[in-house]
Amino acid sequence: MKLRFLFLFVGILFNAQANALQERHMIVLRHGESEDVVMKVCNSNPKHAQYKPALLTDKGREQVKKAAEQLLSHGFDNRNIKAVYVSTLPRAVETANLLAQIGVFSLDKMHLEEKLNEIKAGDKEGQPQSDFVTETWWVGDQDAHALHAESSTLLRKRMLELYDEIEKKHPDGHVLIVTHGMPSMELIDSLTKTKVKLELAQAYIVPLANRTELV
Repeated sequence: MKLRFLFLFVGILFNAQANALQERHMIVLRHGESEDVVMKVCNSNPKHAQYKPALLTDKGREQVKKAAEQLLSHGFDNRNIKAVYVSTLPRAVETANLLAQIGVFSLDKMHLEEKLNEIKAGDKEGQPQSDFVTETWWVGDQDAHALHAESSTLLRKRMLELYDEIEKKHPDGHVLIVTHGMPSMELIDSLTKTKVKLELAQAYIVPLANRTELV
């Protein structure tokens, strides 16, 4: 089956360059709606004193179920997904567990990975997002330094480091990534030179064959 045009439905986005399912792809999926999203607060670093674990809402769980159904309908399942890398934050772990329950992959393929956690908010942890994460989803080096936070530049660096590790470990089959808004944007932009701001429980399919050097 060919995936040569844009699919946008029920939270799933297949990019126009995706090829046959038998080729290798990285599936980048943002978690479903969670409590921190509803409250619009920064929730990024379990080691911070102001961090509070945030789980999926009922709406978020329904979003993830629909995303799982769409992935399965397009041929992505436990037969061809070789590895799954998941942010350690509860909303991402819950998203991945739901995908596994529905049959997208088996839990033995799941790896928890801190490099997939949301951009660290520093002094803004637990506070409103509005003056930290702007509409552009970009945090400059100076702003990050002032807040003891992580810049978008450093976020992209850790995403590329993880991509290199995954490429070496999994030369065959599809790899599923379950992460957050800003890490997903930096990873997709690094791989495709396209800025994509994923909606909740939305996925972007990146073909991995014959990749050029990433910068």
